Amino acid sequence: MGSCEFQAVVLAGGRGTRLPEVLGDAPKCLLPVGPYPLIWYPLNMLAKHNFTEVIVVVLEQDKLEVQLALERTPLKLKIDFATIPSDSDFGTADSLRYIYDKIKADFLVVSCDIVTNVSLYPLINKFREDDAAMALLLFKSGFESDVVMPGPKSKHKPERDMIGIHTQTDQLAFIFAASDCEDTLNIQRHLLKNRGQLDVYGRLLDAHIYVLKKWVISYLHRKDNFSTLKGEFLPHLIKKQHVRRAPKTGPDTTSEIVATIKQEDNILHYVPHTALDQKITQTSLFNQSLSHAPYHGDIVRCYAVQAPREALGVRVNTTLSFLALNKKLASIWTELVGETHPLIAPGAIVKSTQAKDIIAADNAKLSEKTSLNCSVFGANCVVHPKNIIANSIIMSNAIVDEGCNISNCIIGHRAHVKRGSVLSNCLIGPNYVVEEDTKSQAVHLSNADQYMEIDIHGLQY
Repeated sequence: MGSCEFQAVVLAGGRGTRLPEVLGDAPKCLLPVGPYPLIWYPLNMLAKHNFTEVIVVVLEQDKLEVQLALERTPLKLKIDFATIPSDSDFGTADSLRYIYDKIKADFLVVSCDIVTNVSLYPLINKFREDDAAMALLLFKSGFESDVVMPGPKSKHKPERDMIGIHTQTDQLAFIFAASDCEDTLNIQRHLLKNRGQLDVYGRLLDAHIYVLKKWVISYLHRKDNFSTLKGEFLPHLIKKQHVRRAPKTGPDTTSEIVATIKQEDNILHYVPHTALDQKITQTSLFNQSLSHAPYHGDIVRCYAVQAPREALGVRVNTTLSFLALNKKLASIWTELVGETHPLIAPGAIVKSTQAKDIIAADNAKLSEKTSLNCSVFGANCVVHPKNIIANSIIMSNAIVDEGCNISNCIIGHRAHVKRGSVLSNCLIGPNYVVEEDTKSQAVHLSNADQYMEIDIHGLQY
């Protein structure tokens, strides 16, 4: 696939509001996932699909840190950093609108938190074959269902989408958060009329990998009331599939200015539509038996492609999915990224002779006389001698002094565990200092001013 046909945009300006326990003040896209920062995974996926250049959208204040982190990873890509103002409250649609003039062709939008080994070609082919406005990728969900969070017991409610797909064509009928749905799902009649079967899924995961036509960003540019892509703009685009071209009638008496404004608000004004396009559509072989008008007369078309069941696909957008991926990473590593990248980064310093199934990022310093099992060590972390660490994640720049015993814990970014501490099933927040000889079990220790835990109708954070 020539990357001149498609551009790729990775959105990495998010604040990671659902990861307060592990994030602190670090950019979400730099969360440690095994030996690399989170954003490396979607970039590596794009490089594998022959993209040579990618636009990465980051907050201005994070650009340098993200750039330096990526320079220390194996990646054959030219990255064009597009920065959005740090003080702005930009949603994903706002970010795309902001980089509008960089988009010169049809493009892929990828979230920085997707970790997958799926091939994007079926998605791209569907988009091409059906001349779609948008196509998105879906995975089966439940990757983290068997993982238990350290810290106090809490109820975890996964976020779900309700997704309606026309079986015969894979055309999307709707997608919205299940939490927005009342007890009853009302399906409008026009979604069923003549279109054959409609399947409604409640357990598929939206990968946040979208292929979009160039004209879609021109339309979005005009529609500045949409702030988010997934929550607001895409449902709007999907609804617009039912818009029809008005037949030409007698002479128009409205003033030219009013007519122009009206036209620019109309989505069909943006869809390229030449006599040739019309001929091609009419002669296309698409399910002619189903309907007389090709594609039921839909000019704007949106599709969903389901990844094969065996494909790996995880969105690291909650502390639970972050934990699950790091815990399972050693066992799925070659499946995920292939043989070429080692689980212990070349820049890591591992002196321990009792290390089993560990993952270490660049410049992690793991001393001698330590027993390390099934754990992940982030960049620049330091583990002093005489420590026992099992089933845990020690995040970047964290320090563990001598004589500690840590099991099934997450030790946050820049946290410091002082000597003699025994921690089991604990969640230690970013920058937190665990005092000497602390003995704790199933607690969440954090500098409380860093975030507040608010429980609104069972919705956490």
